[in-house]
Amino acid sequence: MLSLFLGGEYLVGISHDTDQRILEQAMNMIRENGEDQLSLRKLARAIGLTTGAFYKHFATKDALLRAVTQLLSQREEAEMAQVLGQITDPEEKLLVMAAEILERFEADPHLMHFLFFNPAARDVLKVEPGQFGFYDQVIQLIKDVLRKRGITIDPQILFIQLWSFIQGYGLLIDSGITNYDPNLVRKTLKDLLKGSND
Repeated sequence: MLSLFLGGEYLVGISHDTDQRILEQAMNMIRENGEDQLSLRKLARAIGLTTGAFYKHFATKDALLRAVTQLLSQREEAEMAQVLGQITDPEEKLLVMAAEILERFEADPHLMHFLFFNPAARDVLKVEPGQFGFYDQVIQLIKDVLRKRGITIDPQILFIQLWSFIQGYGLLIDSGITNYDPNLVRKTLKDLLKGSND
């Protein structure tokens, strides 16, 4: 029996395997059609559960979306750690991370939109460290960059500035208004860091 406590709600599961299948199918449905089109009834049917049986695993849709967000965050953290593993300079790591995120907005727009903008993701600044590994990874990189440059501002300030740029740029890419330009990302980060020194 699997029981997780997420965001004030218990998610009770009969088996970890079924919970995992639900999460994977939810991600696939979000990837294909976006979060707005995610129907719990269709999701339950796709994995062979009744709606009632589904709710034995995830008490509410919000609980499911929070669990999907955490799983995606963990996967992004693992994938990013692999990509960044050979890079030693923290600024370069931050640039590569931003580039990876924005390239994924082009390649997988619905899933990235979900990861960045669903209600659980929007609450990321309000949760305890460790619940969203990807966020913790970005904050650590920002701290490393600030330490290297000798800048003594709150890392949250640079995080909000950088994250606002990445999210806004990601939305423009997602909407087809623009394409990803690595030079713009590099220049924006350098400008943000220069501004932090003032």
